[in-house]
Amino acid sequence: MTSRTPRTTGLMLAGLMMVASSAAMATPAKHGHAQQAPHAQQQANGQTVQSAVIPAQITYDDPAFRELVSPKAHLTRLYDKATWSEGPIVMPDGSVIWSDVKQNEVLRWQPTGKHAGKVSTWLKPSDFQNGHAVDEQGRIVAASHGKRGIVRQEGNEWKVLIDKYEGKQLNSPNDLIIDSTGAIWFTDPTFGVKNPLESYGGNVEQDGEYVYRFLPATGVIERLETPLVKAPNGLALSPDERTLYVADSQLAHDFNDHALAHQIIAYDISPADRKLSNGRVFAVINPGIPDGMKVDVNGNVWTSSGDSVQVYSPEGKRLGRVTFPSTVGNMVFGVNKANKPVLYVTAANGLYRLDVNVKGAVPVKR
Repeated sequence: MTSRTPRTTGLMLAGLMMVASSAAMATPAKHGHAQQAPHAQQQANGQTVQSAVIPAQITYDDPAFRELVSPKAHLTRLYDKATWSEGPIVMPDGSVIWSDVKQNEVLRWQPTGKHAGKVSTWLKPSDFQNGHAVDEQGRIVAASHGKRGIVRQEGNEWKVLIDKYEGKQLNSPNDLIIDSTGAIWFTDPTFGVKNPLESYGGNVEQDGEYVYRFLPATGVIERLETPLVKAPNGLALSPDERTLYVADSQLAHDFNDHALAHQIIAYDISPADRKLSNGRVFAVINPGIPDGMKVDVNGNVWTSSGDSVQVYSPEGKRLGRVTFPSTVGNMVFGVNKANKPVLYVTAANGLYRLDVNVKGAVPVKR
């Protein structure tokens, strides 16, 4: 999850690819009561944003993509006043929180009730939080560039769970996922610590950029063997937790060096000891870089790619893509007021909602 991705233009559609567009004004949704922001120095009443359905350019590379995203799917802009949007998660009440990394804050959009359509500051300063996840106890866990570690919300405070490996400071944890055992998997590139707009700065102490797995119950941290990955960014697990997907965003270090990686690497996960094996290139991503990723209940991988969200089958075949008005950073599955699945997407200064026909994968308790 890095804001260094350039804004790319949509590809011209060719061959049998089809484009579906829709444009109309949408009524603001209604919203329920807001939860008190933890450790927030600002909690404004919120800015009401006039949401709008905007043209959705949908490319169908495979007929199967029509089962996931309908040609009539609405793409709704919910907010467009952030600086660099990242790390969205859906709260129990249906609201969405996400990071505006460069403004050092976390925002909240509320869909129903008296605060419907409002965006407010949920946490500021946020210590440059980026990726977010929710553990089985409902606590928010975040990757913090500022703390250079993984932090967890505990009441009105944020507890640092881990910020060192072998006694040395981590770089700038970027994205994270929590599996069915409660283990936290996270990436630790240098994008944050080297960017004065996205961190408090500091010296790089680790000898590279790695993927880690941390067990909160024991305090054990393990550096995973991912030799094919040069600059780990987004993470995702297959529904059965037998495959780990890692976005390699090495190209973001120098967009002029086209030899740098911009691909998703897959690893098999052993059910017995959770060790990784059989590393392989799952997909090379164009345009831009893979950043945030999510997996749906059918095992399809949804990934950011420049100005689009691309979707791949479990076998690595691209099914299609949806183009957005700006550079896509990350995404999360949720449901709308009618309990229909949607995909919330953070893209540059905005938060968007896309109608989809599939739900996101959830950890299966073991």
